[in-house]
Formats: sequence, C-alpha cells, structure tokens
Amino acid sequence: MSSRHETFAANSGESRDRPFDAHVVERAQALAAHYQIHVERDSRGYVGRVVNLPTVFGFGTSEEAALSIARDHLKWALAYLIEKGRIPSPNNGVPSAP
Repeated sequence: MSSRHETFAANSGESRDRPFDAHVVERAQALAAHYQIHVERDSRGYVGRVVNLPTVFGFGTSEEAALSIARDHLKWALAYLIEKGRIPSPNNGVPSAP
C-alpha cells in the first residue's frame, strides 16, 4: 500500500492495516467515472476538485495531471466509503446508508 493511501486513512482518523479488496477498488473506479471534477489554475499550478465531494482534490503541474490525481484520490475515497457500507452517490455527493 502506498503512503498516499495510508495518508488518506490517517486523515480520516483511522489507520489501515491491510489493502482494499480488489473488488471494492474496481467498484470505486467505476463509480469515480461518474463524478465531475473541475480543474482550475492556482498559484502553484492546477487543482482538480471533485464537485460533490469538495474535500477530495488533487494538485498538478498541468490540467491533465491535476485531473488524474484528483480522480485517483476520488477512487480511494470511494473505496473507503464502500468498505464502510456507505454507498456514495455522484449526484449529491452524500453517501447513503446501505
């Protein structure tokens, strides 16, 4: 597991002692494709923000990099929510109970 995934878990107040199940990651990847990400320039480069999940974002030196990093972070955020039994909705960003 990369440090980026460990950092995400640390920021959530929990630590992960195992990788995500491959099926959860596949489901999160598929779901992530339905979320809108806006990319804009800032003082350090570009930032991509997930429209309905504003705490999920990515920075990059180009628009493409910011979008790719934001989409990757979104995938891991969704995998975490799916594991917790909260089904995220790309329509309103508010996870629902199972």
